[in-house]
Amino acid sequence: MTDLALRPVRPFPEPAAGPATAAAETAPAGDTAPDPRAGRTGQAYTGLIVAVLALLGLAAGAPWQAPTAVAFAALGPGAALLSHLTVRPAATRWATTVLASLAGYAAVATGSVWAGWWQPRLAVAAMAVAVAAVSAVGLLRVARAGRGPGSRPGPVRRWPLVRRPGLARRSLLAHTVVIGVALALWWIAVSRTDVAAVGGFGLLGTVSPFFLAALALTVTGFVAALAGLRPTADRATGRGLAAAGYLVLLVVLLHGTTPLLLDQPQYAWTYKHLGVIDFITAGNPVDAATDIYQQWPALFAGAAQLGAAGAIAPATLADWSPVFFNLAAAPVLYAIARTLADDRRVAYLTMFGFFAVNWVEEDYLSPQAFGFLLSLGVLLIVLTWLRSPAGASAPDRRGVRGWATVAALALLAVLTAAHQLSPYLVVAQVAVLAALRLVRPRWLPLAMGAVVLGYLLPRFGFVSEAFGVFDGFDIFSNAAGNAESWGSTGQAFSAIVVRTLALTVWALTVLAVLAYRRRLRTVLVPALLAATPFVLLAAQSYGGEAIYRVFLFSAPWCAFLIARAVVDWADRRLDRADQRQVGRRRRRRRLGPAAAVAVAVALGGFALGTVQGRHGQLAVDRQTADEVAAARQLYATAEPGATIAVATSNFPSRLTAAYPQFNTDVPAGEPDLVVGAQLRGAALDGEHLPAIEEFLGSFTGDPAYLVVSDGMRRQSDYFGYFPPGSLDRLQQLLDGRDGWSVFQRSDDVTVYRYAG
Repeated sequence: MTDLALRPVRPFPEPAAGPATAAAETAPAGDTAPDPRAGRTGQAYTGLIVAVLALLGLAAGAPWQAPTAVAFAALGPGAALLSHLTVRPAATRWATTVLASLAGYAAVATGSVWAGWWQPRLAVAAMAVAVAAVSAVGLLRVARAGRGPGSRPGPVRRWPLVRRPGLARRSLLAHTVVIGVALALWWIAVSRTDVAAVGGFGLLGTVSPFFLAALALTVTGFVAALAGLRPTADRATGRGLAAAGYLVLLVVLLHGTTPLLLDQPQYAWTYKHLGVIDFITAGNPVDAATDIYQQWPALFAGAAQLGAAGAIAPATLADWSPVFFNLAAAPVLYAIARTLADDRRVAYLTMFGFFAVNWVEEDYLSPQAFGFLLSLGVLLIVLTWLRSPAGASAPDRRGVRGWATVAALALLAVLTAAHQLSPYLVVAQVAVLAALRLVRPRWLPLAMGAVVLGYLLPRFGFVSEAFGVFDGFDIFSNAAGNAESWGSTGQAFSAIVVRTLALTVWALTVLAVLAYRRRLRTVLVPALLAATPFVLLAAQSYGGEAIYRVFLFSAPWCAFLIARAVVDWADRRLDRADQRQVGRRRRRRRLGPAAAVAVAVALGGFALGTVQGRHGQLAVDRQTADEVAAARQLYATAEPGATIAVATSNFPSRLTAAYPQFNTDVPAGEPDLVVGAQLRGAALDGEHLPAIEEFLGSFTGDPAYLVVSDGMRRQSDYFGYFPPGSLDRLQQLLDGRDGWSVFQRSDDVTVYRYAG
């Protein structure tokens, strides 16, 4: 293996040099040109340590098994690979480490499932041995290169807090105290919130006010840390560490609150994914041609392997997946932002802004969450190493471009096996850049298209028949969302909040681009990447969720454009103030008070909107222990081959490995009375029973089971599926009707058996 100096391409002109760029140009060599061996050494040690810990965790068992397994999956394979590559800067190096690790881990698991050899603990142990060996070789090569002829020691890396140590340490200590206080307030809020009392307005309508105080401290502290940051890396990075701490805290507040409040994973559709993971964990082959999940198994295989290697229950993985996926995306977003604009303030504000506005619930334990992370990874590779340089010369970079192209295609291959939609959006984004000669090689979109279409073609017949590929050129219909109407005040409020949030983000993005209209090339790439996802609306409604995916895939680039415009606006305000104060020392590039207040208010409002968007329907999303237990009992005792139908979709169905034995002629989900039987708005009285029986008899599975639960009542009331009391009336009718019998009954769930 040869060393490759994978330095990013920076082809687009930056703003005119000012104090920030001048400071960067005159910075000490130790800050701008670190020893290339240092990064490889760090990755080698990381790979070696996490591999050894993973092996020890496998041998020792709990409580060390779970954290060591997660650390290995997130860092091990990528660290071993990058111990042989010089990747700069450090942000890109660590982002690439996470991406390569997760993709490699999932690829091994998927290959094991496809090969019919499911030994997850043995596979992880073999991976750990290989990672340790490769990392050790990397260490030896770095040491040998350091002793070679002509080698010289690199610049001394000083501890970051040395320029004004007292002030920097006091600042970091102050931010640490604020973070600690915010965590304490959050914990008090969680302990004082009764999730059983959640109503139509969701979490914000029920949570303790201490939660809002913690969120306010998080936003305020972040803006304070951001205001003290310098544009380029310098020795005073205490505020950078503080900004990163606030970012982690925001993720915990937004995504770690409900797992502590609920005793079961939220979202009914999560349990369908748990069933696939359980199915793979049991050693079953994923060869069902009519199972959409088994045809795209990468996320499920990876989660099953992680659960087996770390002794982690699938429900625990589901609880904490949003926290994990968002933290994993953070270094990728940071690296992308630093590639597009060499300003740490823009990078931190991009990350925080994205998490503050991302109300789309894509980051639960789902293929979309994994697919979105890998999508960002593919674009990071393209933007870092495959952009067309301004000016010609790239013969000396041909090898780097070749390896980067291979890496992008490899990551895309794993993405293609994980999710049905994400690869096509990524290909579309890269195709737009290639068409405008902004990336090379020009044939990259064709190669990427060959990967995704090659995977789709054997499955095209099933996908086209069961789900459809194109819904027609009807942009307004495809953008309408999946709610036909607003059934309650709470639903209307949440819908208005998220629509306002999305439109505000897009409007601010347009204003940001217009602010650069005279030097559009500086923001052309992120502007194109933000606009391209809208092409989805021309082809697919994606089950009514196309508009949500459009916002999700455009949001990172919108956050970057807004962040860059805000930082440049703040800098211009300081420039004008400096020009009015002739003879006084020019101030450093930092956010002024007006900009800081504006940013804090905006981020606080966005974060509140995201909490409402994500948890506004918590009364529907929460699943009770009784409902989960009843679902497990149903799938354990129902007759194989039967049809399992539900009154509404809010039920934790398909949650065990036995799920393929039921609803064999239903490609996804369960037959329901709202959409399937087309009884939305019906009172469900005696005149509707023949329609229900005819609907259940239309499926090949016999007998048929109909589930009615309290969760379905909450969903019906929230979305207005049936008039109030309709499900109670239905149960009274079924209790005494010929051909129907109670199959099982618990506090929250009743299952009826229909013999026809």
